[in-house]
Amino acid sequence: MEMLESNLDKEIKIEKDEENKNNEENDDEIKEEHNEIYKKIIKNHIMDLLKTIHFKYPSKLPKNVIMNELEYIMSNINFINHSMVRQNIKTRVKTNSKTQSNKIKKPKSCIDSSSRCQARIWDDIFDRKTHKQIKDLDSKYKVSDFNDIPINSFNETYYIGKQCARKKLLNTNYCSQHNKHRPHGNFCELPNKELCFHFIVDGNYL
Repeated sequence: MEMLESNLDKEIKIEKDEENKNNEENDDEIKEEHNEIYKKIIKNHIMDLLKTIHFKYPSKLPKNVIMNELEYIMSNINFINHSMVRQNIKTRVKTNSKTQSNKIKKPKSCIDSSSRCQARIWDDIFDRKTHKQIKDLDSKYKVSDFNDIPINSFNETYYIGKQCARKKLLNTNYCSQHNKHRPHGNFCELPNKELCFHFIVDGNYL
């Protein structure tokens, strides 16, 4: 009984595969018919264009070379062969699946906080309690001059940017890039008014 059911399942699968194959072939035939229509339309448009050029510049494009030009242009237009496209897609999918299965995933190396570069990098402004990006800045910090920022209150409420994720060099607190240049200061230190104002203005929080 089990063998009978197994054979029946195989037959059903074969029939479904055949049906899917036939459907794909029918789709390809329809698309190829559309291609032929497009070819005719394009060919007619190109012919009209060549005739117009001949009419305006007969010395540049004599009548006896129009057909040769038309054939040359049409031969250099690549129309899609849908059956070939479908076959190529299937081949790529199989190849990619094999490649993916053969790939060995390497674990990401985590940098210890004590070995991490301390430079501040450009990013948004974040809530110090929730560590979430703020959508809007409190009105008392929306000032036109950086000297007017209540800096202590600001630093208690927010922090600006993020810490660089690179590993720091030996005998320094920074990576090779930030050891030379730190436009946004040290992430582990509280920023001054001018730097906070830079993040407010250029971060479009005003």
